[in-house]
Amino acid sequence: MSKIETPDVFIIGTGPAGGAIAGACSKAGKQVVIADYQPFGGTCPLRGCEPKKFLFDVTNVALRRRLMTERGLRGDISIDWEEMITAMHGMRDPIPPRVEAHYKEMGIVGLHGTAEFIDPDTIAVNGVQYTPKHIVVAAGASSRKLEFPGSELLTSTDDFFELKELPKRIVFIGGGFISFELAHVAAIAGAQVDVVLRSERFLRKFDPFIVEHMIETSKELGVRFHTNLPPCSLSREGNELTLCAGDDHQEFKADCVVSAAGRVADVSRLNVEKSGLELNAKGGVKVNQYMQSVSNPRVYAAGDVVGNAMELTPVATMEGMVAANNIINGNAAQADYSVIPYTLFTHPTVSSVGLREEEVAAAGIPYHIAKGSAAGWASFRRIGEMHPAFKVVISDEDDTVLGATITGHNSEEMINSFAFAMRTKTTIAELRSWLWAYPSFGYEIRHFFK
Repeated sequence: MSKIETPDVFIIGTGPAGGAIAGACSKAGKQVVIADYQPFGGTCPLRGCEPKKFLFDVTNVALRRRLMTERGLRGDISIDWEEMITAMHGMRDPIPPRVEAHYKEMGIVGLHGTAEFIDPDTIAVNGVQYTPKHIVVAAGASSRKLEFPGSELLTSTDDFFELKELPKRIVFIGGGFISFELAHVAAIAGAQVDVVLRSERFLRKFDPFIVEHMIETSKELGVRFHTNLPPCSLSREGNELTLCAGDDHQEFKADCVVSAAGRVADVSRLNVEKSGLELNAKGGVKVNQYMQSVSNPRVYAAGDVVGNAMELTPVATMEGMVAANNIINGNAAQADYSVIPYTLFTHPTVSSVGLREEEVAAAGIPYHIAKGSAAGWASFRRIGEMHPAFKVVISDEDDTVLGATITGHNSEEMINSFAFAMRTKTTIAELRSWLWAYPSFGYEIRHFFK
């Protein structure tokens, strides 16, 4: 067999986790082969974070314009959906060839095709078998499939980014990140939007107090919410879709129904039964503290295909670097999930880090809360934001931050300050004493604790 067919490292998946591993291992002098059945780059830059943030930024300008009408701003701003999507493609579409060219420059062999296990030691792609020293599964996640009569008529969240025209009426099924983010984009762009959830609680990763404030803003944007309505059927008559949901078969008429029920580890193409891989409770690859398979020591795994923490690009990259370090140097590095800030890019954003109050209470940790609305504060009044809010969980034992959730303009940057405070064990007293740029949203952190 050739050197390429017996590489040091064979990586399945070209997203943030796979890319981090490929680059680190190649720099360490290892022969690396990487394969993907989709365009190179992964979900984040092609079907997730980056295109979503592009649409957020454009619609955010339109919303800011509306909110500033009473502050003297004149002139209409409208969203040309087709032009916005075309511009988003202009940003996104060059990524795969750039990634492939980068791999080539580094001496990494890139393969287009589905990689599957032939046995625990062997991978096949396009009929060619590879027996590497190490195999890395970094296949990411795929949209959760909903199964009910007519589900084949659903539009996936991936397909949403390809819509050349904005449907007049859109129903989103699901109450998580992507459902809310795309619902806000569509509503601001001019669509009638309904969000249908099978259970009672939206956005379980965030504190309910903050979610309530964000829901109020969402309603003002025209988004309508419906809970306890699991989908029953979807049918089409002409160009009109009808979704039936709940025990009473409540009907929703729409031009587009989007399946936004979350993502699951993408292991269906791996031929898992021949891989020697044990799966975890989430259906991802079960790994030890070194990102190594618990059942097949030749295999490491990282990113969304593992599901150890939230499906976030920084987490996938961190896990990838841990896996790469252990492949290169032997098992020593471990992933650190202790402080993970994350943001929901709705209008306004919602950001969180650390533990929610319900988690702290369940753990029996002594704590107290700082929370409230920031609607009357100057920073938010200036931009016409009506429902900003915050909640911080504080340790009674050492006055440090156990968790924080914020909704409002620039919350993604404010939460980074709390993440820094948590990593450095900074006390609330110290946070209040720091000098912050003024007037800025970061400065408002001092007011959280009065």
